[in-house]
Amino acid sequence: MISRKATFKNTAIFGLALATLVSRPVYAQEVDQADEAEADSNVIIVTAQRREQSIQDVPIAISAFTPRQLDTLAVKKTIDLVDTLPNLVGSNNTSLGSANVYFLRGQGQDESFPTFDPAVGTYVDEIFYARQNGNNISLFDIERTEVLRGPQGTLFGKNTTGGAINVLLRKPGEEFGGFAEASYGRFDEITLRGSVDLPLSERVRFLVSGFYVDDNGWLENTALDRNINDRNAYGGRIAIDIDLTDDLNWYVVGDYIRDSGTNITGRDINLDTDAATGPVRTSGNYGDVDLVSTSILPLGLDAVFPGAVSKADYGSLTKSYNTSSNLTYQMDNGSISLIMGYRKVENDFLVNFPLPQFDAFMQFPSPANPALDDIFIIDNIGDFKQYSAELKYNGSLFDDFLNLTAGLFYLKEENRSDFAAYFAGPTPSRDRIISNDTENIAGYIQGDFALTDQITATAGVRYTDEKKDFRISDNRPIGDITDLTTANMIALGIPIDQREKVWTPRFALQFEPDDDLMFYASATRGFRSGGWNARVNTASGLQPFGSEKVWSYEAGTRLNFGRDFSIAATAFYLEAKDLQVNTAIAQGVFAIGNAGKLLNTGLEVEAFISPVRNLNLYAALGIMDARYEASDADIAACVPPNGTVSVFDVNCELIEPKRSPDAQVTLGGSYDIEIGDAMISPRGSIRMVSDQEVSTRGVGPADGYVLVNAGIDFKPFGDQLNFAVECSNCFNKRYLVASFGNQDTYFNQPGRWTLRATYKFGGRVN
Repeated sequence: MISRKATFKNTAIFGLALATLVSRPVYAQEVDQADEAEADSNVIIVTAQRREQSIQDVPIAISAFTPRQLDTLAVKKTIDLVDTLPNLVGSNNTSLGSANVYFLRGQGQDESFPTFDPAVGTYVDEIFYARQNGNNISLFDIERTEVLRGPQGTLFGKNTTGGAINVLLRKPGEEFGGFAEASYGRFDEITLRGSVDLPLSERVRFLVSGFYVDDNGWLENTALDRNINDRNAYGGRIAIDIDLTDDLNWYVVGDYIRDSGTNITGRDINLDTDAATGPVRTSGNYGDVDLVSTSILPLGLDAVFPGAVSKADYGSLTKSYNTSSNLTYQMDNGSISLIMGYRKVENDFLVNFPLPQFDAFMQFPSPANPALDDIFIIDNIGDFKQYSAELKYNGSLFDDFLNLTAGLFYLKEENRSDFAAYFAGPTPSRDRIISNDTENIAGYIQGDFALTDQITATAGVRYTDEKKDFRISDNRPIGDITDLTTANMIALGIPIDQREKVWTPRFALQFEPDDDLMFYASATRGFRSGGWNARVNTASGLQPFGSEKVWSYEAGTRLNFGRDFSIAATAFYLEAKDLQVNTAIAQGVFAIGNAGKLLNTGLEVEAFISPVRNLNLYAALGIMDARYEASDADIAACVPPNGTVSVFDVNCELIEPKRSPDAQVTLGGSYDIEIGDAMISPRGSIRMVSDQEVSTRGVGPADGYVLVNAGIDFKPFGDQLNFAVECSNCFNKRYLVASFGNQDTYFNQPGRWTLRATYKFGGRVN
């Protein structure tokens, strides 16, 4: 393991040594293979500034991956990026397998509740996904995946204080072609995937893709003699790309995904035992983890609490419907795009949380036979809709002196949740319906000014005017001021509306002494919206919390000597004020407050080297020195034994910021061995992460870990047919990703092995 006690100085020295030894960042994407001349000259294209640019010209810390690079690093879904990128930490949300929790440079959000907003934004084909529900995107038919580190408040907007994950799906090809893939793996996992390009004419191109996944689950349930956390998912996408004229293009996409992925935990039967207190865990050293569930909730809520009627079926089921339209008009000096999107997510779940320290409270189904793993249950029906529209201009003006990006943005959210929580009994602690809407209107402009051939100055700003409203009704009212109703909120003087007007500027200066070397420095502001604490049990607790604002300062360099040698390094300092931190203040009651500041200083290095033909190596390093700075209000409110103020431990001592490990190192690579017309390609990666805290109030210490992925591909004749054997988390390392306190623990996914066959045809064959 990597100890948190390893000094920041020693890790920084390692990072600088790494920077001198390795080369081209995997974050770069080469241009379309259709233009072989440009590809041969190693022109690298990214869209970090909402337009296509060479990576050498972008003063932003960005990582991007092509499909083959994702395969090398065993990245199948967006959640797998957390095992690859510097200073990115995350996991599936507790109990929800299709919702991801991301923390980037210490900025993140644990909750998928609709009144809490994420700090790392997710974008698909330039459409913002406002909710975490359904953001675990399958990366199988994509053009590339980009991750932007640091606040992106100018060009991407709100809820990107940590950064943004930008997925660009593959557009229809100009030639008929496609692929079909089938795989079988551990837990009887069967996966089918396919895609086909159908060019209807020179101006009209069509694409259809789909996938299917089914497995038997990885968590053993000894009470029911079966596994749970099984997954059944399928979906499809249709895209059409039309050249209406030589200058006018219309790109339309629609998709549907149904995913029953669930992330329920069990009890670790390898816990240390104390004769007086029973199983205990007081450190982050978990050793060998063996999780077992005794939940009977899979039989229905009435099996746990006789006579109880649930809203949702057992497990978690997410259905997402997405449509987007991008109409782009090309002009002599630039382009204008109208980007519109609609997204609907239905997320229903009935899930249990085993809380061993509260076993004595559980008396159901009977005192003689309590369902201890079902002591806390959430029953939820969620419906989330969003509509977005953006008018964007990109242009080069005044003989390329100014490259301008400007636009107008509109977002409307309508969220509804019917939510009940049960603690150790058949009557919900509270049962409520929540409706919260958001309307966001913004305008932005950013210019790159070529002051000389070598010096470029960037200045931009975004103005956001956002309105939020919150309404709540009580499904089981008592008839007093504690009822969860809008009327009670008003009577108690709690606001039911919020409005935020925010300016988020960006400034950067870059120096390029030649085409292969670039230095830059930047200052960027971002913000995350406020909201309401809606998980509480009384109306007086439905308090709002304010927005979080961040200033981030970066200095970086990129050195590119072609395909064989290049390096990217970024040093940063950020200061987040009114930091949104959530904490468990009672069982099933989670609240967010604005808790002073997060201060974080760090270094990020990404590199790639190809020392000999067919050998490609990747290396990444992330270093963080993060700390909380408590507000005067939090200092005054903290009284030992502390159980509510998130940035202090039980003794009112400041804790380490959660999900901010001191050091992360990733090494990966692949080697193509040619045998006549055949090719064998071994590949693998290793991820090393230092100790970290995964919860607030110091209740989730987690040891560092080492994670290994590996695989081998065999192509018997060219690129058309490929057979693969691979493993993710090959040594079945289990590490802590979330905790609500002693024994309430969630771990990463267990190791998996997979046998896979892929057949390409037509224009998809390289």
